[in-house]
Amino acid sequence: MFLELTNVNKTYKTGDVSFKALANINFSLEKGNIGVILGPSGSGKSTLLNVIGGIDITDNGAIFVDGKDITELNDRELTNYRREEVGFIFQFYNLIPNLTVYENVEVAANISKNPMKVEEVLDAVGLLDLKDRFPKELSGGQQQRVSIARAIIKKPKLLLCDEPTGALDYNNAIEILKLLTDINKKYNTTILIITHNTAISGIANRIVRLRSGEIIENKYNDNILPAERVEW
Repeated sequence: MFLELTNVNKTYKTGDVSFKALANINFSLEKGNIGVILGPSGSGKSTLLNVIGGIDITDNGAIFVDGKDITELNDRELTNYRREEVGFIFQFYNLIPNLTVYENVEVAANISKNPMKVEEVLDAVGLLDLKDRFPKELSGGQQQRVSIARAIIKKPKLLLCDEPTGALDYNNAIEILKLLTDINKKYNTTILIITHNTAISGIANRIVRLRSGEIIENKYNDNILPAERVEW
């Protein structure tokens, strides 16, 4: 199993007040699969993504990524894990405004050990013709494509997506979902998406639903839809 979480817990404390963000989380995802984590605001989705991505640490439990328990890594090892093995895509694109499309992607390539060529990645996301544009000259969907290119150029083992379509209209959202499924197929990249939009689970192999930090549904999807057939 490529991604496996066992009895993962996370509690936040503010003064004397404790908040259980994750409670005994157990689920797994096979290599090359797409997983979707569903749940409303406050359900623990972002916390779950952050501990898998090595941005936050758990209280206890194990998180295995490609055979490595990342909960056992020290700070330096976690930095290398985030830099080399995980790609992040966020709802808000976080592009550098005074850099071109090409340069925004090149920044990520420059800190990677064995990146793909910038031109190859921009071609894969359909932006090669726009490589000299600045973010302000792009639509929201195009900016998200740049952020996806930036995430995949380092050939991550795991692509973590935090509401990747949340800031987009329906048509652009479907294009982004199609792009993610194309990347999954072309590069055999394992992808985990968190979202409040239940319709997006149609593209997933594994569907996990959270409520108040607990898993209330964990199932394999027997009826995977192509992105263009997802409707909401």
